[in-house]
Amino acid sequence: MISNFTVLAVPQYAIFAAVTVIVYGWVEKKTTFGIIGSGILVLLGLFAGYTIFTGLMMPENMPELSENLSKDELFTPDELPIEGRFLPFYWVLVINGVIALGALIGEIYHRKFGTILKVTAAISSILVFFLMMSVIRS
Repeated sequence: MISNFTVLAVPQYAIFAAVTVIVYGWVEKKTTFGIIGSGILVLLGLFAGYTIFTGLMMPENMPELSENLSKDELFTPDELPIEGRFLPFYWVLVINGVIALGALIGEIYHRKFGTILKVTAAISSILVFFLMMSVIRS
């Protein structure tokens, strides 16, 4: 299991840092910062994939599935643990990491698709960030 602080904080700080560095590199016309921002998103995608595939996103209080459970004992959408609510966002972060990897390769070789993929990755990261914040507040 992973702590709730890590589930919440790592993606938020990484998205904030990556988008800030990407925008700074775009405004100042410095491709190095675009590469660093894309690299941060790739690392975030690797982190999200690692947490999903190693089972770290499992909630702490899972009911035992080997015994018969009544309908009252199962989770309702309001009672779903934070790990369960964030699991779809972590899958989007994995996909976003793949897009950012394409952007990173494109930026290194100075191809136009690198810029397009970098903008796509940054916009989807911002969208995931605000969706995660809405889940936290609800």
